Amino acid sequence: MTIVAISREMGSGGYEVAAAVAKALGFAYMDREILLLAAREHAVPEEKITDVADRHLSLWERFDEEKRRYLTFIEAAYYSFAEKGSLVTAGRGGPFFLRDVSHALRVRIMAPFEVRVRRVMEREKLAHKAAMAKVRNYDREMAGRIDYLFGLDWTLPENYDLVINTEANAWQFYTDLLVAAARHPRFQAVPESVQRVKDLSLGAQVRAAIATDPLTKNINVEVFAQNGQVALKGVVFSPAMMDAAANVARKVPGVAAVSCEAVEVPRVYPGPIM
Repeated sequence: MTIVAISREMGSGGYEVAAAVAKALGFAYMDREILLLAAREHAVPEEKITDVADRHLSLWERFDEEKRRYLTFIEAAYYSFAEKGSLVTAGRGGPFFLRDVSHALRVRIMAPFEVRVRRVMEREKLAHKAAMAKVRNYDREMAGRIDYLFGLDWTLPENYDLVINTEANAWQFYTDLLVAAARHPRFQAVPESVQRVKDLSLGAQVRAAIATDPLTKNINVEVFAQNGQVALKGVVFSPAMMDAAANVARKVPGVAAVSCEAVEVPRVYPGPIM
């Protein structure tokens, strides 16, 4: 049931290491499949999901309800795979989605800036200046993205269980190191951690269902799930809005009961503008 969730810098070799670790462990390896599931389950064009997933949202786009919904769909898809366990993921916010799951090995794969630039130059046949710009832009966008989505600094070691510097190109060593860590008793599933993933997944599926339904898709509501009990909390313009969200939640498989806590904000007519 162990999950290896990898965050990687551009040019660090993170995708290659992730794939090698999955093969050595006999685990499923998921990357783009997460986006494909999100698009398929919620009838969203794949290119739109990919656009939201692979780049930092600008200041104005942060308030775009459509993009907020797409991020909700990606989260639900990620947890759907995480529930199955025996999984390696690269990117897609995995270490941050699973920060409270004890059987998740959260890994950051990095390398010195110039090493990454050189690898990007070789891989993409770019000049040094162009490769530097590409790596710097990626780092800046990822920092903003993780801060926006999770309120965390993706570069801080304390956000991971293990940080690997791939400067030496010792790819077999990095793979062996992660395989050994994943097999350690510290990262084996226990009933409590398995239930935690189920709760996170159910909450994400409810959020996705609310974001899909035409009546509730623009409601910004928090969802908490525990052992099939789902609690909704949010600010609404009328109790009927929260009731509609609750009705959607009750239809999600695995939901046993729904409770609501709504703060009603009346629509105020400001009067004529003089």
